[in-house]
Amino acid sequence: MINALWITLIGMGLVFVAILLLWGLMALLVRVTAAAEPEQAAVVEEAFPAVALEIGSSQDCKRRAAAAAVAFALALEQQSRSTVSNHRAVPAAGVSAWQAVNRSQQIGQRINTRKKETR
Repeated sequence: MINALWITLIGMGLVFVAILLLWGLMALLVRVTAAAEPEQAAVVEEAFPAVALEIGSSQDCKRRAAAAAVAFALALEQQSRSTVSNHRAVPAAGVSAWQAVNRSQQIGQRINTRKKETR
């Protein structure tokens, strides 16, 4: 009996030590990666300098309008595909197969219990 308790305590202790170790590693990774992110953002800004856009270019405006129209049409199509109907399918006989099986089992149980009571 005492050996079983010791095994349980050792096992629980190992589990908690492992959880604390993983928690510490995650905290360390968060601190290390949080310090590295601002440096990467600065590099990205230097790699892609701001480009001045020509306001008077009608060709550019037409391209942007076409791209916006395509994006809007794709969003509408995706939304219409993901729409769920609120209508429920009506079973052919009014009762699904699962309901019919469960009801027949309940009726069978009631008949069996009544037969036992009358004896």
